[in-house]
Amino acid sequence: MPNDIKNRLEAAIREADEKSRSRFRQAHAVDPEIAKAFAPVAEAAAELEQQLRAMPGIEFTTGPASVAVRLGDLELWLSYDPQSGKFVGEESAHSWYDSERYAENFEWPSAEECTDALIRFCAQYYRMARTINQSAPRR
Repeated sequence: MPNDIKNRLEAAIREADEKSRSRFRQAHAVDPEIAKAFAPVAEAAAELEQQLRAMPGIEFTTGPASVAVRLGDLELWLSYDPQSGKFVGEESAHSWYDSERYAENFEWPSAEECTDALIRFCAQYYRMARTINQSAPRR
């Protein structure tokens, strides 16, 4: 019986992982075209990471073709889609209420508009992190 529970749990985890995969996030080698187009956004993300470094809870993962910003279970992911010629993004979060992962997808026509959106998202994440950190019990 314990093996049955283990197998069922593993199957449920695989199923949840499949449901949460974004249509934008597909594993692939970094395409030089994507890296070149995305460079201004990646540079802005590196500067934002430096500016927000003092705020506990906000984590950045910056690569040549994508940026992820996390605060708890909230994640913003940005990249460039060469097929559409647009910058794409996804903000996702996990609902503890119904165990589903929710995502909202975005598109921007230019690196500048994508960078503006990144700045606005970072401002929101900063405000949330500040509130969380102020509410946390002091030891």
